[in-house]
Amino acid sequence: MLWIRFVIVGFFSLTALSLISYQSIEIIQAVMDFIRDKHQLK
Repeated sequence: MLWIRFVIVGFFSLTALSLISYQSIEIIQAVMDFIRDKHQLK
């Protein structure tokens, strides 16, 4: 019974980590584009 709980917790933590990493990559790309646009305006 205990290993089933470990599998469920591991699955949820993996999906949460993948979502967080995906969002952080999107945010980094948006910030990089914003900085690039600012430099081009000058």
